Amino acid sequence: MNFSRAPSRTYWKKEEEVQITGLSHDGRGLARYQGKTIFVEGALEQETVTIQPIKAHRKFMDARVRQVLAESTERCQVDCPHFGQCGGCSLQYWSHEGQLKGKQRIVLDQLNRFGGIAPVDITEPLVSEPYGYRHRCRLAIRWQKGQLQLGFRASQSQSICDINVCPVLAEPLQALPELLRNTLPTLKGKRSISHAELFLADNGRAILLRHIKPLSDHDRNILSVCAERHQLHLFLQDNDRQIHCLYAADGDDKLYYSLPESGLKMAFQPSDFTQVNGQINRKMVAQAIEWLDIDEKDQILDLYCGLGNFSLAMAKKAGTVVGVEGGAGAVARARENAGINQLTHCEFFVVDLSGEITHQEWANRQYDAVVLDPPRVGAQEVIEQLGSQLPGKVLYISCNPATLARDAGLLKAAGFQLQRFGVMDMFPQTAHIESMALFVR
Repeated sequence: MNFSRAPSRTYWKKEEEVQITGLSHDGRGLARYQGKTIFVEGALEQETVTIQPIKAHRKFMDARVRQVLAESTERCQVDCPHFGQCGGCSLQYWSHEGQLKGKQRIVLDQLNRFGGIAPVDITEPLVSEPYGYRHRCRLAIRWQKGQLQLGFRASQSQSICDINVCPVLAEPLQALPELLRNTLPTLKGKRSISHAELFLADNGRAILLRHIKPLSDHDRNILSVCAERHQLHLFLQDNDRQIHCLYAADGDDKLYYSLPESGLKMAFQPSDFTQVNGQINRKMVAQAIEWLDIDEKDQILDLYCGLGNFSLAMAKKAGTVVGVEGGAGAVARARENAGINQLTHCEFFVVDLSGEITHQEWANRQYDAVVLDPPRVGAQEVIEQLGSQLPGKVLYISCNPATLARDAGLLKAAGFQLQRFGVMDMFPQTAHIESMALFVR
């Protein structure tokens, strides 16, 4: 192999055989060839494969499996008809148990490699059903030569993989792509609709349609009749991202999910961030409360609090909870949910947590624990600014092993030890890894 230039069709005539010796942070197999690292899509540890190049870089190569010569015992049959074309669920060839073990190894390796950190206690993963778990998804819509394309983005492409079924969708949502296929072509303004989002809430199924031009009364009537016939909540989102409920199956223009262990009913709008896996979300919140061992005297700070997913559950146990979030809409929903659940000892603030926060009044109070549930970029700014002001317990919810490892190193430098760690099966069949880490000073 010559890594000095990007591969071409004519250059790669000979299949190259490699041994997969490990896994990258995104679940790809790792191999070495002529002193270079190769990241191999579709390969599992301890397999022997031949590879097809994707892109050459100065120090490494992206490739995909062409043929598996010696299989891992964790390799399994893929049943989804769209696997390989669809850009989602890229790990379906890996057994569910293997995915859990592998994802745990990936995060532990990142923690050790970049922070020199190993947890005192590794807990059993929070396990989801491997399929039928997804309570929300987004479908792209495009018209090609008069034909509707509806589905997910294709792998490494902006084209659309037309789907008929999606095994990871919750069963009540399975029929909705076909419903959209039958309904959208009847609209006069069909080309104005660019995306659809599907939701499963406690109070029913919902569809959000995004449109770049206003829909006519004719089209709105067709959609209302369809929603009523199939008992759906139907939302429209215009080009200014304003959302309007066109039809509500139960007469309530809000959607709800529950946290039964805490006795909470949580309202949300389609634009709000909610976890896609309701089963794991419930287990995750319960585990967070257990790990922090909250009692009625505790003062809790919940950063990146969203609509109150952790805050309000913890408020059931704690003396006071303060939630902080950058989005005004999410904070408004958190306050609304506090009212719905009659929780009066919560405060919520709208603050950009990537900016200066040390002057904030809430940041200078005394707390018994802080919850960090940041986006993929992590919580570096918060940790660096609060530093010695952080309380004795920091519970970190991570969706990115790399930024968790970086931030764990910052917490270690601030005098914290990683006491407990566990992965959470929030996204089976995908390379996404969710984990929970408890740091104690």
